Amino acid sequence: MIHSAVRKKDENGKDVDLEIMYNVGDLRRVLELGDSDDDPTIIPERLCKGLWCRMGFTGHINGK
Repeated sequence: MIHSAVRKKDENGKDVDLEIMYNVGDLRRVLELGDSDDDPTIIPERLCKGLWCRMGFTGHINGK
């Protein structure tokens, strides 16, 4: 399970962190990899970090 946090504004305009959890199956479905756990597709670290940065993530990419 991968844990991440997303910051958003609540109904009062205050910043709150929401914890998001997802697993390998979620990533495979969303990225439409079409393979199984027995035959993994390797995604370059540079691509993964670029995707996180484009989504506005500003924390540590390799940590919880």
